[in-house]
Amino acid sequence: MNAWSKSRKAVTAFSKHRSVRLGLAVALMAFTAADSAYWERCTPQPTKIFSGVTYGCERLERTEQGHGVLHWVRVELDAPGIELYVSPLDRPALEQGWQYRLRWIDEVVRNERLAVAINGALFTSKYRWRPGLPGDLANGVETVVSDHVASHFWEHTYLLWFDDDLQAHLRPSKPPKAAELRQAKWGIGGQGVGLHDGKVWPGSNRQPDSRTAIGIDAERRLLFLAVAQWASPYLVLERLAQLGARDAMLLDGGSSSAMAIGEGARGLARGALFGGSRPVATFFGVRARRLSAPQGS
Repeated sequence: MNAWSKSRKAVTAFSKHRSVRLGLAVALMAFTAADSAYWERCTPQPTKIFSGVTYGCERLERTEQGHGVLHWVRVELDAPGIELYVSPLDRPALEQGWQYRLRWIDEVVRNERLAVAINGALFTSKYRWRPGLPGDLANGVETVVSDHVASHFWEHTYLLWFDDDLQAHLRPSKPPKAAELRQAKWGIGGQGVGLHDGKVWPGSNRQPDSRTAIGIDAERRLLFLAVAQWASPYLVLERLAQLGARDAMLLDGGSSSAMAIGEGARGLARGALFGGSRPVATFFGVRARRLSAPQGS
C-alpha cells in the first residue's frame, strides 16, 4: 500500500472519532505530501480515454503566475453515450438542516460510474474548527442543478447550465434567471465568467494557487474541464481558450481542486487522480462509453 492510500485510510478512520486534532493534522500533512506526486503525473500527448472524451496535460513554465502541471479534459457533448452528473441533494443531510455530506472525489467517480469528475462549487461545512472530513454535513454556496432540481438560489451565482439536449449555456452576468432554472437539467455555479467569447478578462487575478475551471464552446458542443497544480485564474483561463473554450469560469479552488478519471480509461493508469486532498460537497462529472479494445490486443 502506498503512502497516499495509507494517508487516505488514516483520514477516513479519524473521522469516526472526536479527539483527533493532532493526529488529523499529521495524517493530512502526510496525505498532502503524497498527493503532490499525483499532480506531477503527465502524459502530454492528448489521448482519447473514453468515447467522446479526450485527456491531456501541460507542464507550465515557471512564472509569477504559476508552475506545475495543468490537467484537462475535452468532452464532445454530442457523442453517443455522454451523460452529465452533478451532486444531488443528500436526503439525510436535508433532514438535519443541511444539503450535502463531504465526499472524496475518487469514491464519487467509482460509485457513480463516471468517466471523469472535478470538484464543484464553493461550500461550507459543519465543523469549522478543523479540516473537513468525509461524512461531514455541508451546504453549497453557489446554486447547482442536479437532474432538474436546483439546490437553492444564490444571487451571486454565475450559472453554467445544460438543457435536456445537453446544449450548454453560460451568461456573463448574474443571477440565474427563473426561466434558466426551469430549463436546466444540470448546472454548476461559479464565481465569475473570466473567459467570454474567447477572450480572458484583463482584470482576472494573477495570483497562483491550485485551480479548477470549467469551460464550453456552445456552438461546437464542447465541454472543457481543467485543474491546475499552481496557477493564476488568468493563466488557467488563457490555457482553456487555447484549447478551444469560448466561455469559462472558475470553480472552488485551493485544496478542493481535483480531477479523477474513471475505471476503464484507455491510456491512463487505473484510478488516475490529480489533487483530491480534501473531501468536498459537490462534484461535476461526465459518464461516457468505454472505447473498444484496439485491434490485436
